[in-house]
Amino acid sequence: TLFRDLSLTTQAVKDALDTGFRHFDCAERYRNEDQVGVAVKAMIEAGKISREEVFITTKLWNTNHRPERVEPAFAASCQRLQMDYIDCYLIHTPFAFQPGENQDPRDEHGNVIYDPGVTLIETWRALERLVDQGRCKSIGLSDITLEALKEIVAVARIKPAVVQVEAHPYLPE
Repeated sequence: TLFRDLSLTTQAVKDALDTGFRHFDCAERYRNEDQVGVAVKAMIEAGKISREEVFITTKLWNTNHRPERVEPAFAASCQRLQMDYIDCYLIHTPFAFQPGENQDPRDEHGNVIYDPGVTLIETWRALERLVDQGRCKSIGLSDITLEALKEIVAVARIKPAVVQVEAHPYLPE
């Protein structure tokens, strides 16, 4: 269980905006969308920034890969962020988990329960529809291998604008 004072996140975002930061990387899984939304809205209402000056990235979590779950997950992120649109929406990881409200579905042995009923390209097509509707300006992927990325790029109507890569001494990508 994570113990943290989420009000610190709101204040940190306000301080970052005051300092000049304009890109915020959020995710349903990070559980930081509410706090970022509160901070950005407060700074807009105070006349310190405009929405157009801020670039908001957020991510679709693994339990929402099925196309019928993408739009409701996106809408929920927009609501938490208190925004009409998202600048960049990413597929958090290329692995679909069992759909549902449990973000970390596990079997009786502690193994992740994956969802074999959806492909990554089906999820991608649902993100493309969000761009078509003007609800997000760009889409991308996170934590994806080069081979899986090539498969998406080969068939994507809207190519990924962003590929977020995890890289550190324990995971050199």
